[in-house]
Amino acid sequence: MSSRRKAGSAPARLFEPSRRTVLAGGSATPLVAGLASASAQGDPALAICQRWLAVDDERKRLQTEWGNLEGWLIKKRRWYRLSGDERAAIPEGARLAEIDARLDVLEEENQTLLKAMRPAPAKSVEAVVANLSVAGGLIFEEDHPEAHGLIVRAVRDLAVLSGRL
Repeated sequence: MSSRRKAGSAPARLFEPSRRTVLAGGSATPLVAGLASASAQGDPALAICQRWLAVDDERKRLQTEWGNLEGWLIKKRRWYRLSGDERAAIPEGARLAEIDARLDVLEEENQTLLKAMRPAPAKSVEAVVANLSVAGGLIFEEDHPEAHGLIVRAVRDLAVLSGRL
């Protein structure tokens, strides 16, 4: 799963989530955080999922910043008409490079966390909710709206059934 999409020989482009995706994905994060606060210490699967969700939130925030900054550079600085040296001289260009490097680190961390999640069985309903929240984050709503909707609903339903919501 790549942080940024490539468009042939064009520079990297960001995944631009719809407003609905941002709201749906963001709605599960506080739920998982609230469910898991006390249980994470005793359940490694829950702690791994919580870390994955936190890293994913940072990734989304940085992708949004990257997209906004790139848009500004294109409009105000004619970014794609500048040479590499000219781009390097612009402070906002340096920020793009910082974001890009951080996104690479976050992508690697999330892949490591996903591998650690597989063998770690859940010891609580909270961990199952967290696992499903991660699964919901891995499936783009635009690509698989039914599957994404089922996962988001399962997270909400489990939280209600467990008396946590």
